[in-house]
Amino acid sequence: MTRSIEPSRKRQRVERHRHPEASTSGRAMVTRSRSQSTAQQQQQQPVATVAAITTTGGYEDACGPGCSGGVGKESGVDTESAQGDIVLTSSYIDALESSQEVADKLGVVFSDPCLLARSFPQKDDAQAAECPVDAADVRRAYALIADRGSDKVLADLRALTISAVTAMNADPCDEHDSQMNAAIILLLNPKITEYAQDDGTPVFPELCSAILNQPAAQRAALMRYFAADHVGANGDVDGGSGSVHSGAAPTSPAHAAANEPLLLNSGARRSFERYVGIFQSYITQSMEAAVRRVPPSRGPSDPPPPPPPPKVSLHALGSSSLGLAAQCLALMNSHNNTHRIAPYAVFYNSSVNEHIDIKDDVPRFRIPDGVSFCSYPFLLSPTTKSEIIRIESVLHMRTELQDSFFRAMFSGVTCPYLVLEVRRDSLVRDTLYQLDLKLSQDLRKQLKVRFVGEEGVDEGGVQKEFFQLIVRDVFSAKYGIFRASDNSRYHWFWPQAHPSQDALEEIRLTGQLIGLAVYNAVILDIHLPPALYKKLLRVPVTRDDLREVDPELYHGLTQLLRLSATELEALERTFEVEYDSLGELCTHELIPDGAQTLVTVDNRELFIDRYVDYVFNASCERQFAEFKSGFDRICGASYVRFMRPQELELLVCGCSDLDFGALERSTIYDGGYTRSSAVIRHFWEVVAGFTDELKRKLLFFATSSDRVPIGGLSKLHFVIAKNGGDSDRLPTSHTCFNVLLLPEYATMEKLRERLLTAIHNSEGFGMI
Repeated sequence: MTRSIEPSRKRQRVERHRHPEASTSGRAMVTRSRSQSTAQQQQQQPVATVAAITTTGGYEDACGPGCSGGVGKESGVDTESAQGDIVLTSSYIDALESSQEVADKLGVVFSDPCLLARSFPQKDDAQAAECPVDAADVRRAYALIADRGSDKVLADLRALTISAVTAMNADPCDEHDSQMNAAIILLLNPKITEYAQDDGTPVFPELCSAILNQPAAQRAALMRYFAADHVGANGDVDGGSGSVHSGAAPTSPAHAAANEPLLLNSGARRSFERYVGIFQSYITQSMEAAVRRVPPSRGPSDPPPPPPPPKVSLHALGSSSLGLAAQCLALMNSHNNTHRIAPYAVFYNSSVNEHIDIKDDVPRFRIPDGVSFCSYPFLLSPTTKSEIIRIESVLHMRTELQDSFFRAMFSGVTCPYLVLEVRRDSLVRDTLYQLDLKLSQDLRKQLKVRFVGEEGVDEGGVQKEFFQLIVRDVFSAKYGIFRASDNSRYHWFWPQAHPSQDALEEIRLTGQLIGLAVYNAVILDIHLPPALYKKLLRVPVTRDDLREVDPELYHGLTQLLRLSATELEALERTFEVEYDSLGELCTHELIPDGAQTLVTVDNRELFIDRYVDYVFNASCERQFAEFKSGFDRICGASYVRFMRPQELELLVCGCSDLDFGALERSTIYDGGYTRSSAVIRHFWEVVAGFTDELKRKLLFFATSSDRVPIGGLSKLHFVIAKNGGDSDRLPTSHTCFNVLLLPEYATMEKLRERLLTAIHNSEGFGMI
């Protein structure tokens, strides 16, 4: 290994900085109080500079105003401050000759968080302004220690790290900024999530506690440090513990980062994700350890299928240690929501989502001060959140069912279900009339739909077709509730200054329908823009949201920013908007006296902001209020309020990915069919040749919905059952249970012809 200084100079420097306490390491290194340290160093002025940290001016100088930023620039092996002090760096560690020297120097530095905070300073002023700690150099130092250190050095590092973390809580440095520097250095230890006290108590929660106990300003500074683009002098960004830990769930196409524009550069994103991964790693390790303690639900001799993954609730873990790590992630999630540094999916924890015991966690979440994973929604994937909402709905339905029986005992007959009897040719009118007569408590009952004149019994399939048909009517042009621009697939409210009462009732019905669909776990074929889901969840709408609603208008407003003053003057644009209100041309002033106010270079930003506000707020204020009122009547108190807009859109509309390979792998066979049956092989070969339109028709035929559930088609619980031998009968289905009844056709050609005939004539219910 190449050294950066001659051995003779290195020995002289090491001897000059040797300290009587340097041989003490591990747990024997007791954290000294600030006054004790000052007194000792005043008595030892000739040898006061210790290891890589020197305190020539006493602890007052080291931990005073310059503690977090008063370190010097690195040159060669060591870092010299204004007083000639030495600060720990990877180069300094590399220059040490023996493992004992490494242990001695680490022992002194790690014995006090304030001394530790002076180590690894940034060498570049611009980077120091973002984060005073050179994180890349810290990772290099840990890599050197792991590569060159003996088992004793590694054991000492563990003990010293535990001591430093304890000191941050028990005897903190007065300078909180220094605490954050020390926190960065400790967090970057690749083994920090694995260290434990002698009694087995993990040390990482104690570090989380030290971070959480800092004043708000220092916690905010730490969040900024996490997002800093830590690039070392040699340009390296990743190393050591630099990669995101496996606890972070991967981003699926349904919630890809493309739908969430990021504001900072990729270096900041990698840096931020690295620290997210550290906390995720501890949560994952804790979950996996807890799962290993859960007894298996099947014995080793049990036949397939394999047992489901063990489940565990946060309450069952019996410790708040995991909660402390989750609270730190909550700080990072809040910071990320504001600054949009990394995709929100990086906060999903795959282990939590796989092993969470939702049936135990949801009831505890509803208890004041209950301990539940539901309290940390950023950890939970859309699939898990949809399951939480389903469990909530089941609990509410069960409660309403019990209450209905009790009310029937004392006040007469009460229907235990929410029953809608509708005619196919009058869906909207019949539904609106019946929902208006229902009490709020009735809307929380399990939904049952009956089409007048038909024999279908609703066990889930009839209601799915009901929703499919009614949203098709509500979003059609004949009702005039929603409109779609010529170059957008999304619908938005018609701008009306004075909408009629009938229109408002229909809009409220639409909100109720979407709420009922969510409550009853039905996925809808609707195209509402991300802005609407943002408004439902009280998330601010931005200019970028206009691109989805009206791309042409968005392009026009963007062009305004590129025009010169002369071009704007020639345009003669005023702060007035013209709009089509159901065939009537109307105007709206964006500001007082807007018709007489020209758009200029100085006020065009204001014009664009007011125009965007008009589109999303002023033009549809009453319409959206009614829509939200209808939706909140069903879902206002549910877990929906903890979802992100993108997740709520997935919950309402499902995924767009028609992965029939996943459906084939997860399909269950019944009635004598197996995966290797000839008719089954023919079936999947025929389906593989279908267009996306035909695949959606097949889904609608078998399940009464052509939508893909959250998590993909593997979550559909699709069943293919044998329905007799070879015959000319068409395939049929039990849509309530996602069961396709398939005769054992003799040839692939016959199967294709019979299947296509069935799926092209799939609307309506009758006796099978």
